Amino acid sequence: MKTAHLVNCLRDIVMNAETPAQVCRPEDGIRFMSPPPNAPVPGIVFAGTLSEWRMLCENNFVYPQCTYLVCTNGEASLPVPPENSECNILILNASVKTTLHKLTGLLMRKSVFSDTEQSALYTDFWHSVMDGALEGREQVTQSLRQLPYPMHAHVACIVVTSDTPDLDPLQIQDVQSALRSFFPETNLFRYNKEWIVLYSQEKDTSVELDISYPDFSRMLDRYNLCAGISYACQLPERYRTMYLTASASVKLGKTLKMEPYLKRIYSYYQYNPYYLIRLAAQKFKEIHNTDNIVYLAHPDVIRLYYYDLENKNTLLDVLEAYLTNAQNLTLTAKALYMHRNTVSNKLNKIEEVLGHKPFDEKDHFLILLSCMIVKYLRSRKEITEFFPL
Repeated sequence: MKTAHLVNCLRDIVMNAETPAQVCRPEDGIRFMSPPPNAPVPGIVFAGTLSEWRMLCENNFVYPQCTYLVCTNGEASLPVPPENSECNILILNASVKTTLHKLTGLLMRKSVFSDTEQSALYTDFWHSVMDGALEGREQVTQSLRQLPYPMHAHVACIVVTSDTPDLDPLQIQDVQSALRSFFPETNLFRYNKEWIVLYSQEKDTSVELDISYPDFSRMLDRYNLCAGISYACQLPERYRTMYLTASASVKLGKTLKMEPYLKRIYSYYQYNPYYLIRLAAQKFKEIHNTDNIVYLAHPDVIRLYYYDLENKNTLLDVLEAYLTNAQNLTLTAKALYMHRNTVSNKLNKIEEVLGHKPFDEKDHFLILLSCMIVKYLRSRKEITEFFPL
């Protein structure tokens, strides 16, 4: 957090404040000055009596980038701060006990900021993230330390949006309260009519976060919300990327009419290929001066698309499901809500239309990717606009 917030929290007992270090970390707990500490990490806050502070100064136990709360308890002679210490020194007209009592709420992470201060803090931070104003990991890490809650090693961005574009203040408050209850001790805030949740955990993860997805789904449904969830990442300088992929997942799921695996939770894991296709389409248009990315798809897939269009069939959907389910007939039938025999007949029809089986292992990825390209195109316009009948 910013040192200025700590000074403000103790403003009624602060007699003097030297604050060259802009950041401190009272959320990690307050240490006593005695016994003298070993070299601590920057940001640590110490509290002690005037005599303990003088002992630290005499023995060179004052460390840069740390914060020292010197409790004079009304003593007349104020201490002289060491020269070039580069540490924060707050001279307080109170005892150590009184000081720690006043900081109890801070240590419990209660009332550290007013709602207005907290909102401004998050807004400034997120503006910096989205504008690319934070350069390098160290600068981002320093900014993260100013947030109310510490961030753990693995962070995912969760973007929560409402089905109703304009919520009234009471509805916003209800949603905010529900999110805070579901994500305790988590940095979350409202930004441009959506909520940003910077969910962090110590446990590594490949796909799913350490949360109850069914409970989250029910909460979203109760308030008519949707959530996009990015992959978890250990690189704080990539928060903007995590936001963009989480946000895009919701938009792609709705545009493609692809229902998420769990109601109202659009995980980037599910929509990752389509996001890559969208990026490719943007670059394709820049290079080729056309958005006709149908040329990137395998010709067999285009042939099946037109066959379906002319004969009101669903061969292309069956082919995509068959390849997605590792050419397992039972799983394909279940995914399409079809009988196994129906799927088998359609696979035979695909071979008949193309004159060969498009199921060779070497072509598996290319054919499946081409199916996705066609699905992406169909979400925007009919391919017949590119290849007229």
